[in-house]
Amino acid sequence: MNQRHPRTMRRLVGALTIGALVLAACGGDDEDDASDDAPAEETSDDDAEATDSTEAADEPAEDAGGESTRIFMAPKFTGLAYFEVARVGGEDAAEDYPIEFEYIGSDKPEATEQIATLTNAIPQQPDALVVSAIDGDAVAPALRDARDEGIAVVTYDADAAVDARDLFVNQLSYELAAETMLEAALLNSPDGGQVAFISASPTAPNHTAHVNFMKEKIDNDERYASLSYIDEVQFAGDDATKSQEIALNLIQANPDLKVIISSSAVSAPAAQQAIVNAGLEGQVWATGFALPSSVRDFIESGSSVAFALWDPAELGYVATVAAHQLATGQITAEEGQVIDAGDAGTYTVGPDGEVLYDKPLMFTADNIGDFDF
Repeated sequence: MNQRHPRTMRRLVGALTIGALVLAACGGDDEDDASDDAPAEETSDDDAEATDSTEAADEPAEDAGGESTRIFMAPKFTGLAYFEVARVGGEDAAEDYPIEFEYIGSDKPEATEQIATLTNAIPQQPDALVVSAIDGDAVAPALRDARDEGIAVVTYDADAAVDARDLFVNQLSYELAAETMLEAALLNSPDGGQVAFISASPTAPNHTAHVNFMKEKIDNDERYASLSYIDEVQFAGDDATKSQEIALNLIQANPDLKVIISSSAVSAPAAQQAIVNAGLEGQVWATGFALPSSVRDFIESGSSVAFALWDPAELGYVATVAAHQLATGQITAEEGQVIDAGDAGTYTVGPDGEVLYDKPLMFTADNIGDFDF
């Protein structure tokens, strides 16, 4: 089992992963990632402090005393709770490694704003940029300019064009993300039924891939044969109010609708709130990816059964460590290279510089109280 980094673990305690669910659905497919996704034991602050000082496994990777780097993390936009949690991971990496960490960006969810942020960062000559692309193609020219200036570029959460970055730390493979959300849908509606999709935008590459894989699996995978879907995808721009409006419109226009699915950590809980506001708990469900703090009340009240995510703080930690090791020449973006993130695990660079984090979490009534992010 890969333990979380101890400082992050103090903030983000406990986990119930979908490993067993996916394995059962696959008929016992034996994958290493599923075993790695086992829950971390709950640890008190005192125990965690003792662990920090006594266990060699809790020490950062051996390069921690090496060359220092200056790393800028640029989320899609600042202020969103999900990215603030990922920021914690970047800050933790800066405490463990010789990294000067800066969090940059606009609070407006617009590609033009992120482009301006990245363009303004280049003359400051950071050693690396860690970027969640709000529009993978739109921000690509700025990222190419950064690389031309010798700045390493690592994307996380949402990728940019392959030739515009060195590495992409992908929270879940797109296929695994699709399976995770469909498993959550079936936990909410065991008899299946009609589902609808809400995405951030048509230019968000991860959301587009998630929906395409979900449609493919509903069409072709017998595990999800009880589900059908509304083909047209709705786009809410990671806006809670718009997400609620879309969800209500979907419910009113589709009497047979059972589950609304979104991989937006804003839209998924907002859609569930729309269901509650409409008094339709137990008849329609929303699920997908969401911070546990945003869905705790729904799950504890019984109006929702399951939502999913991963550990955003550890994702931010791994992406920042990868950027540091890339900028210092400890790794390259070549396939087969290994990122050693200490307690956060080791990760192998795959084709096109993609690094799979692949540790899904499922939040249910049994474990939702264990999470504090």
